[in-house]
Amino acid sequence: MSKQVQYEGVKPEAFNQFKSKLQQMGVNLPGNAGSFSEKGVSGKYAYDETTELLKIDDLSVGFPASMMLNSDTLVKRMTDLIQQHGGRPKV
Repeated sequence: MSKQVQYEGVKPEAFNQFKSKLQQMGVNLPGNAGSFSEKGVSGKYAYDETTELLKIDDLSVGFPASMMLNSDTLVKRMTDLIQQHGGRPKV
């Protein structure tokens, strides 16, 4: 089952830290928008620097990533990282 999450108050520095952390996990997000499918993690993303809004759609976790985490765990890790840098989940 795919997930959708949105974060607001995401400064450019926070987005860059977010991308860097995901890259350490083997998932690359080139640019400010696009799609990704690596190591069993896939989805679409769009970051708007002007509104400081980050949207992640169709987030899913499959093999081999599913051996270590599920989509709920991944969303929690992403949320924690965004919050560490001043962003917050959009309600």
